[in-house]
Amino acid sequence: MKHAKELKRGAKGKSVFFFTTLVLLMVLSLLIPLRPTESLAEKRKLAEFPEISASQLFSSDSDLLSGVYFDDIDAWFSDTFPFRDVFFQVNDLVRKGYGLKGTEIHGSITPANDIPDTFFTGE
Repeated sequence: MKHAKELKRGAKGKSVFFFTTLVLLMVLSLLIPLRPTESLAEKRKLAEFPEISASQLFSSDSDLLSGVYFDDIDAWFSDTFPFRDVFFQVNDLVRKGYGLKGTEIHGSITPANDIPDTFFTGE
């Protein structure tokens, strides 16, 4: 049977490494100049930071009070995260390593035209 001291060996170093990684990712996410404006992998323009005016602040049906403004900020943050395309590529590599996977269909699928318009009567 292992002693408690043997089980705790390296736990402090692992936790320091984990929390240091979390802090570095947080700092990386807050660096505005690193935020991309378009995605080359998805071939589209990424979300822009939502604008809010003074008139919207004081109206009763404003996006700020309904929470839509903060949903837009959330969409902007997740859409423009630095190195987002790199993270997607790494995720694809990891998923390819899972092993067996389902059917992949490449190209377009056209529906079959052999479906009858009436019921089968046996004739």
